[in-house]
Amino acid sequence: MDRAPDIDWRLAARVSSLRADDLPRLDRHDLTRLVADLRVRARGAGEIAAEHMGVDSVGAGRIRVVDWVGWGRAAGEMLESTVAELGLPRRPDGALTRLRATGNGVVAGLAVRFAGRRLLGQYDAYSGSDTLYLVAPSIVSHEQRFGFVPADFRLWVALHEQTHALQFRLAPWLRDHIRAAAVTVMAAESSPLSGITDWARGGDLSTVLLGGANAETLGGLSATMSFLEGHADYVADTAGRRHIRTVARLRRHFTRGEATGLARLVQALDKSAQYREGLAFCRAVAGRARPAALQAAFVEPANLPTAAEIADPAAWITRVHG
Repeated sequence: MDRAPDIDWRLAARVSSLRADDLPRLDRHDLTRLVADLRVRARGAGEIAAEHMGVDSVGAGRIRVVDWVGWGRAAGEMLESTVAELGLPRRPDGALTRLRATGNGVVAGLAVRFAGRRLLGQYDAYSGSDTLYLVAPSIVSHEQRFGFVPADFRLWVALHEQTHALQFRLAPWLRDHIRAAAVTVMAAESSPLSGITDWARGGDLSTVLLGGANAETLGGLSATMSFLEGHADYVADTAGRRHIRTVARLRRHFTRGEATGLARLVQALDKSAQYREGLAFCRAVAGRARPAALQAAFVEPANLPTAAEIADPAAWITRVHG
């Protein structure tokens, strides 16, 4: 792809906000307490995860608690910034360009709306804002629907997202590494709209940049995302044990299922596998070596596990730790 995608981002924001009034029922007092509690849990999660990982940090620089409308605006800004990172030239203005932008804006907006109803949190590592978003109505909906202990669930979600923030603290090169791989993949073919749709399904903003036929690069990028997501799950579980008495129940509920549909045929499309296999990799490394052995992956790009090593943790241990 040699041109920037034509997307009407203002239209996308409006579409993402359609029927955003289907919120959990909370009065003003409960809403104020919810926002304050989520912020406190997120800050505490940053400290817990940082201590576990041995990082001198408290996690994300900013914490924003948003409703579905606020998430739609934030997601649109993140997506626009992420796509702009490609640095591709824009097509000349014209009727066809505007028509294409309108259609793509509707698709992007629908994807953001769909994601917002499922997404619990998101750390924005790609636009440079260093912001952790917590989607309050999605979190409350899960608590009410499944009977989770609110204090436990909120801390557990925040631990996962704050771990992502700390991963990029440990590896300042990680953002550029992911971006470079994604640009290589996109240069082959494809449209960011397919990536936006994948992101809506899986909640991983970096998939906005994915697509194309560069199988080797795509496989490596998929392995990196598997490791990052699995590592965030691993830290949320292990660091959370001393603070979350229901952590085992939460993990059982969020155990990722087997692939269905096209994901069975194309591994890179199976987001559930990325979480599931990444967590299994981290557990295996911690069990065979030691938990601190995982930190080596953040030293340099060459230390990131390959797709083959995600499936064979012993091979990664041998290659990286000798």
